[in-house]
Amino acid sequence: MKQTASSTPQRISHQLWRDLRSWLLENDPDAQRMLTWSDDGRGMPANPDALAGEIIWIILCAGRSAQAARTIEKKVWNAIRAGQPVVEAFGYRAKAAAIDRAWRERESDFAALMSIEAQDPERLVAWCKTIPFVGDDTQFQLAKNLGADLCKPDIWLCRLAGFPDKPRKPVKVRFPACMALCRHLAEATSDKLAAVDSLLWLACNKGVLQVSAEAGEIRMGEALAKRSIFATDPQ
Repeated sequence: MKQTASSTPQRISHQLWRDLRSWLLENDPDAQRMLTWSDDGRGMPANPDALAGEIIWIILCAGRSAQAARTIEKKVWNAIRAGQPVVEAFGYRAKAAAIDRAWRERESDFAALMSIEAQDPERLVAWCKTIPFVGDDTQFQLAKNLGADLCKPDIWLCRLAGFPDKPRKPVKVRFPACMALCRHLAEATSDKLAAVDSLLWLACNKGVLQVSAEAGEIRMGEALAKRSIFATDPQ
């Protein structure tokens, strides 16, 4: 199975998106779980501990694959629950300090978050950006995880939208283009924007959707070489 995206302004045709979505749901157990989470599992956290968990996950994911973050996650939480500095389990000192802060200040973070209307994604994104070690791209990932219906303009989605890795365009340019791509595809399947983003990311993570660092031709194949994004340890 090999397909190439059409040369539409959005680079991915509705038909290619439908084919990709269907193939993922039929062949990758992670896809249905991601779709269910995108539709029903995101939202404002119920308590400070849950918020800290969301922030810590975003910090762990920054600059690494979900599979790699899962491998570290258990060690980090073991340290937190034992009352130990996270750096003893995770040697990336800046990230470890940010994780310690997220846990230590979870009550005040939660109070600040609760002052933001759930229907105000712009304020939510701005608040997410104030969290230490949450950056230009991950501010959108955290806001998405907290319920905003938007995408994260990460390296994969940017390539799909036509942005090469270098030179890196400002997020104010990349984010609207990535949102436009997700809206375009959502029209074909009535998915939420967050769901489109999640499945596109999953397809790229697993090698099913392929695009070069130069944002060249988009191809669909059958890879799935990587382990589940939800698995803590290698299978």
